[in-house]
Amino acid sequence: MFKLFFAITLLAFAKADLKSLPLKRTENFQKSYGNILAELALLRSKYGLPSNDGAVRQQLSNHLNVEYYGKITVGTPPQEFLVLFDTGSSNFWIPSSRCPVSNQACHKHHRYNSSASSTYIPNNEPFSIQYGSGSAKGFFSTDIINVGGFAIENQTFAETTETPSTIFMETNFDGVFGLGFKNIAINDVVPPFYNMYAQGLIDRNVFSFHLKRDGTNVNGGQLIFGGSDASLYSGNLTYVPISVQGYWQFEVDSITIADVKLCNRCQAIADTGTSLIVCPKEAYLTLNKYIGGIAMEAEGLYLVDCSTVSSLPDIDLTIGGTTFSLTPNMYITTVHSDIIEFCFSSFTTLDMDLWVLGDTFIGPYYTEFDLGNNRIGFAPAV
Repeated sequence: MFKLFFAITLLAFAKADLKSLPLKRTENFQKSYGNILAELALLRSKYGLPSNDGAVRQQLSNHLNVEYYGKITVGTPPQEFLVLFDTGSSNFWIPSSRCPVSNQACHKHHRYNSSASSTYIPNNEPFSIQYGSGSAKGFFSTDIINVGGFAIENQTFAETTETPSTIFMETNFDGVFGLGFKNIAINDVVPPFYNMYAQGLIDRNVFSFHLKRDGTNVNGGQLIFGGSDASLYSGNLTYVPISVQGYWQFEVDSITIADVKLCNRCQAIADTGTSLIVCPKEAYLTLNKYIGGIAMEAEGLYLVDCSTVSSLPDIDLTIGGTTFSLTPNMYITTVHSDIIEFCFSSFTTLDMDLWVLGDTFIGPYYTEFDLGNNRIGFAPAV
């Protein structure tokens, strides 16, 4: 699956204050067809088949409108890394200084050097995670992780010595900061967000995302630890319970396009690590046919005539009794080449029963992940 991992930079505040990360966006970007195919490869393997709250905010980076990532540090003295904040996984990993020179993707990124950190604690248990074009492998270590100015002590994470070059050669982020539930963490490692709360760095066991669509280098969105910022959404958050802990999974009342119902009481996952929306196969075929898509079945994508986009219907997701609409400009992705412009449907499939709501949905809808109350909430983003 190509998660387009996402970046966020946190802020430290006194106990009981919110911790928030800002996002940046690379300006004048052009998304390539290869970017989309790489994302699909990662997805396929991932699922296997101004505020008044007093918080200090750091900038997040938004690359290609699909990668949101932010700066953290590891060790003493601090070593800087850019990481994707991913609600679709639960481990934190970064490249290791022990990565062999032959692994070009590893050496293109920042690498953690444990011998340079006075707070490093060896662990050395093996780590492996599978992606569509190969696996990321390495070993576990423990050190201080600094996110937005506050330190998470004794955090176990993975140093990777092997990464799939076809995917990670083109990413701007170095590693992945998992924000899923602990029960899907490899080797049962405690995820960083659990330790933030356990160590008293935040008072509320909650985090939330505001993904700035078409933002700037200094304003690409925010990740807020410890709560939500009501100035970043309109109205009230609509909450629904988590139906299965692991991924952030919940029930959707229905999904429709015009008069066609695509699902009724279906299960969905909110995943900040992908830009797309993944549908069950039947819904994927029905939806893309309805919008006049031209199948590129080998890649799991549909082309759409760019001149028809403004006349396409909205897609309505009803969650917790509230309807959240995706307009055509939200669910159609424009890809530029040197000589032509392409329009792609942002709906793909992995031949699974779950819907995966990525940045196509989370971008227009502010999302709160409430671990303490086992629920997730949505509201229109400002």
